[in-house]
Amino acid sequence: MKFLLPLLFTITTSFAMETNQASAPATLPASAWKVITFAGQTPLADHPVTFEFDPEGSIAGDASCNRFGGACQIEGNKIKVGPLRSTRRACEPDIMQQEHKFLSVLGAIDAWSIEGEELVLTGSEGQIRASRQAAAPW
Repeated sequence: MKFLLPLLFTITTSFAMETNQASAPATLPASAWKVITFAGQTPLADHPVTFEFDPEGSIAGDASCNRFGGACQIEGNKIKVGPLRSTRRACEPDIMQQEHKFLSVLGAIDAWSIEGEELVLTGSEGQIRASRQAAAPW
């Protein structure tokens, strides 16, 4: 009986530690991302969409024609982006349409996850999938 009690304590403690580690929130990597799809659309080949999270609580990127930036709050797998600001250059209508749609989807995200090598941002206006870039494009 003397040996059974310490063994039972060790097993229980180990199980509790494994359970707590599994439920700990992941950290969103602070690196540059290139958009693969947003709301089911693929970015125009000559006008990629990129963004980067700053560990200090902001996001910045290239929305196709204009640069954008804004606040970003992350708690566990929850995320809130905005308000966003952007430069005001004019581009061709299809590029502007892509940019407007991307910024709308980005402004409505509320959750993030990592699936394989992709960052997945999800919200009420759709999903953004992005792959990690080696370095920020700007």
